[in-house]
Amino acid sequence: MFCHNGGVTIPSLQSLRALEAAVRLESYSAAARELGLTHSAISHRVRELEARLGVRLFERQGQRMIPSARARALAEPVAQALALLAETFPAAQPARQPLRVSVLPSFAHRWLVPRLPAFRAAHPGIDLQLDARLELAAPGQRGIDAGLRYGGGAWPGLVATRLAGERLFPVWAPAYAERLGLATPADLARATLLRHLRQHWQPWFAAAGVALAEPRNGPMYEDAGLLLEAAAAGEGVALARGLLVARDLAAGRLVAPFAIAVDDQSAYYLVRPAAPRRANAAADMLAGWIRATLAAEQAPPP
Repeated sequence: MFCHNGGVTIPSLQSLRALEAAVRLESYSAAARELGLTHSAISHRVRELEARLGVRLFERQGQRMIPSARARALAEPVAQALALLAETFPAAQPARQPLRVSVLPSFAHRWLVPRLPAFRAAHPGIDLQLDARLELAAPGQRGIDAGLRYGGGAWPGLVATRLAGERLFPVWAPAYAERLGLATPADLARATLLRHLRQHWQPWFAAAGVALAEPRNGPMYEDAGLLLEAAAAGEGVALARGLLVARDLAAGRLVAPFAIAVDDQSAYYLVRPAAPRRANAAADMLAGWIRATLAAEQAPPP
């Protein structure tokens, strides 16, 4: 995309920002997260510049995009120009756009809230407000603009944008496994299997090759975060979602003992009304930021 200035065609500000961020971060994904765009949007803008200039600006090396000498030479004055524009138009920044989002407490507490500083740094113009309750409000109610949902992707009257899928696997507290002598999938027959209203054990049993029936008794939880807290307290074995349990695994509060995981039929979605009360580009930015952040966190190391 290019604009005209006194008969001279110059690249758009968006393309120049994409170039500067990609050169500085040596990553299209990281540039996309910073600018609230998708990886493909950054790639597309770089290709436009390459077509204009007739040169390659980046070369892939593993997970990195290495800028050429020409790209670095272009990025330096672009960075200076962007800084000058920011100094010249400090009062021209638009008012912060409100974005009130309904979200389950489990996803808010275990994934979203710890990453909010990064989102606010990338999108200072968005006033993100979370409505975290088990009883999710539909967009359009209680002033809600959008919702973060976990499910099959079909909600009447709402448009759903898929953000990421999930993998399910058992987790237990180290002391609990030691006390019961748990070591193999078959040993789960001697364990208390914690239950969730919308997550069933049977698909994982089948993947692990154990002939266990879906538990009909035992503690039941509606909130996935409470389910994991119960497992960490030694109440039993939980079938965990990978995104929600990552910090507990890193801290050693919970252990994933088996290298067996199954894809859940549900996924994370951002939902909005089919006929919104107002246009809200901030919801698109939030969806793009979540997708880019999840993709970066789930990508294999270089």
